Amino acid sequence: MKSILPLVIFFLLFSSRALYSQKYFEGQIEFKIEYDSYTPHLPVEYLKKEFGDSFTAHIKEDKYVIIYNSSAEYGWSKEIVRLDEGYIYLEFEKKDTIVKTPLVENNSTLLEIRKNKKDKRRVLGKKCAYVVLKYETTHPDYPPLIIQGKHYYSTKYKLNPKMYKDYNSGFWNRYVQLAKAISIRNENTYEGLYKSISEATSIKKSIVPDEVFELSPKKLVITSE
Repeated sequence: MKSILPLVIFFLLFSSRALYSQKYFEGQIEFKIEYDSYTPHLPVEYLKKEFGDSFTAHIKEDKYVIIYNSSAEYGWSKEIVRLDEGYIYLEFEKKDTIVKTPLVENNSTLLEIRKNKKDKRRVLGKKCAYVVLKYETTHPDYPPLIIQGKHYYSTKYKLNPKMYKDYNSGFWNRYVQLAKAISIRNENTYEGLYKSISEATSIKKSIVPDEVFELSPKKLVITSE
């Protein structure tokens, strides 16, 4: 019987070279989340339960998914961002529907955006500059809220700004335009309510299978209006 070992080695070398020759990051990032509450109505334990104290991100050039370990009434939550399709899909473990929202939807007013390269911070041993992104929500169904973020990034984990050009929700296209990289530490302040800090604890380059981005066939997809 002919040995298949040389063929196996060839495919291993080929996939390894393909991975490390990629221009833009592909792989898995683990994050931890910490909270600081500014009101007794939103205790830290409640925030951890509702939003989770960690999340996992699977990232490809034209799409990514974030899975939060929330443990509230509807269980974990999953946000699938399809840059290639122009939509965001939001799923909860214990809901039988998935909400589909256009990337271009944005009920907010941009107040400030700028890059800071001087006041750097180490994240996973790398010195990271950050982008300040501040905006006010103007959704007709909710009271206005000012959200200010400091998004630290390393140029080692590159993003393709062209893929994010229509990602207007939260002005994330503007962040990517400046940083051109994944934010691996995010300090977000929700004025008068709370602050959340999410920071990467591990980053692994790997081939992310498309199956990770598939929607549950048992759930109904509803497009938000």
